[in-house]
Amino acid sequence: MITAKELFDKMLEENDECTSTEMMIAFAKLHVDSALNKANENVRYDYSDIESIQHLILTAYPLDGIV
Repeated sequence: MITAKELFDKMLEENDECTSTEMMIAFAKLHVDSALNKANENVRYDYSDIESIQHLILTAYPLDGIV
């Protein structure tokens, strides 16, 4: 996982007018996405309807809520 400093440095290299708010949003999205995918990996596959469970996990915290 990329650190906040690494992400900020990378974003500043790509766009030196990038704001701290944009950097914070990008960092939060990275970590939420990572957390949701990790939760998805941890689902036990002995449930009868795994697709529904995976969908619930992956949509539990929408990334577009981070603005």
